[in-house]
Amino acid sequence: MDLEGNLSTFGPIAVFQMMNIAQVTGELTIDNGQNSARVYFYGGDLVFAEISERSVKLGEFLVQRGIVTQKQLDSVLVRNRKGKRIGNLLVENDILDKATLFTALEEQVKEVVSEVVRWEKGMFQFRTGKTAPNREVVINIPLDHLVLEGVKRMDEEGDAKE
Repeated sequence: MDLEGNLSTFGPIAVFQMMNIAQVTGELTIDNGQNSARVYFYGGDLVFAEISERSVKLGEFLVQRGIVTQKQLDSVLVRNRKGKRIGNLLVENDILDKATLFTALEEQVKEVVSEVVRWEKGMFQFRTGKTAPNREVVINIPLDHLVLEGVKRMDEEGDAKE
């Protein structure tokens, strides 16, 4: 383990910025006791993120947005005997193009970052050299944009509650 700490000392935004400034490559695991996220950096750039208790999985997300039909999703899920990622299967079966997959994954990464930046308690661990599980699909959004998007969503949710 290369770095570990407490979110009450260094919040998620500070940890993300540390990874970015240090231009590290590796996996950042963040756990708040109820949920955990894995965030991958390459040369300091956040390239992929996933959360264990995701509110909406990629397939459901694509159906909700009308990008694929439930029937198309189900047909690919039934044939997924090798445990491949659903996005790749949809592309391989010409149901989805790569650009649309990237856009959907970027939106999901934004949602993960938006969720994680709210965490005030928990632990984080960074391991140098660990790469994203799906290297052919990485995002290209500057970290400051992701963080600002997360803060903006927090503000919008706060305004909606008032």
